[in-house]
Amino acid sequence: MILITGASGYVAQHTLQRLSALKAQSPDRLPWPIRALVRNPQRADKVRAFGAEVAIGDVTDPASLAKAMEGVKKVIHLAAVNRDRGQVTMERVNAQGTINVVEAAKRAGVEHIITVVGLGADPKRPFPLAYTQGRGVEAIMASGIPYTILEASVIFGPGDEFLNTLAGLAKLPPFMIVPGDGKTRFQPIAVQDVAACVVDSLYRPEVLNRRLQICGSEVITLEGIIDAILDELQVKRVKLYMPVALLRPAVAIMDATLPKPPVTPSLLAQLGVDNVATDNAITSVFGIQPIKLREGIAYVREMTFGKFVARTLGRLEYR
Repeated sequence: MILITGASGYVAQHTLQRLSALKAQSPDRLPWPIRALVRNPQRADKVRAFGAEVAIGDVTDPASLAKAMEGVKKVIHLAAVNRDRGQVTMERVNAQGTINVVEAAKRAGVEHIITVVGLGADPKRPFPLAYTQGRGVEAIMASGIPYTILEASVIFGPGDEFLNTLAGLAKLPPFMIVPGDGKTRFQPIAVQDVAACVVDSLYRPEVLNRRLQICGSEVITLEGIIDAILDELQVKRVKLYMPVALLRPAVAIMDATLPKPPVTPSLLAQLGVDNVATDNAITSVFGIQPIKLREGIAYVREMTFGKFVARTLGRLEYR
């Protein structure tokens, strides 16, 4: 049995889609049944559509994890949040939630844990997302259970938040705000390629007990990402370069008042730090030729400013 946590999330949905296709095409290659941990019962049908058994529970609830882990041999741990909202915080989900998963996995006799975190997840870093995910990574690596840690740069694809947010902002003429000088470097990876790495990790012995960076083949600046979106949308905008310090008060207000703010204080801080691989395993280990950014962002055309506002107000999901 494979257990996927955070099963209604972005990367998890693409992972489930790939698992479902693989089971249909090559059942001998993927002999394990799939169980999906879902926090919100209203999203259970999205998981069942991929042929997975649903377990209602939460990584912050050890009792529900104990039940979900019954008979499980492999865990794909994808439950994570990138902002704090009430009781759902990065500390409770990314850090303590992962610790809970590890403890439940040890009791259940799990033989392999696979997880996806942001590139550079590290408890020594001063950013809440990197810090909390880093604590989770440390718990997994110290568990004694064979593990595979996949570190990804910006993930793009239909339903993503980052590029769709930029596309929504680009719909409002005549300006496009660029945080900082726009020179921060990223190595965007398509969500389909992330899902492929996750699924391949299930049966590749060479990835056991390894922490692997998975990124696209191109290093692109933040301004370069914005330019790619503007080109895809076929719009011209006057770019306003705003110092991060000047954006902090507005971002803090949005974070406190909006259900799903386009930018959070944590994200704003990290937009000033390069996010590129030092040893990219996407091709050398997984044999994947990654999708290039400009080849995979046609979906941003579907984002309207109205959709962007509705999403920010919590009335619409990107996916």
